[in-house]
Amino acid sequence: MYGHIYKMAQAIAEGVRLVEGAEVELRRVPETLPEGVLEKMGATAAQKGQAQVPVCTVDELAGADAVIFGTPT
Repeated sequence: MYGHIYKMAQAIAEGVRLVEGAEVELRRVPETLPEGVLEKMGATAAQKGQAQVPVCTVDELAGADAVIFGTPT
């Protein structure tokens, strides 16, 4: 919501890119909160900062050799 997990994902992706032959793709899940709620929570700027990350599909998960999930509290 506020970008903490996104920052962690970026750090993990940076580490993966250091491994020869490894590829990394960042994905996100669809936001479930309405825009109005995000505004009230002060989360719209962080959400917009992550907008370039594509939303993952179930089919993409099946083709991955590894999946790392980040879950906010």
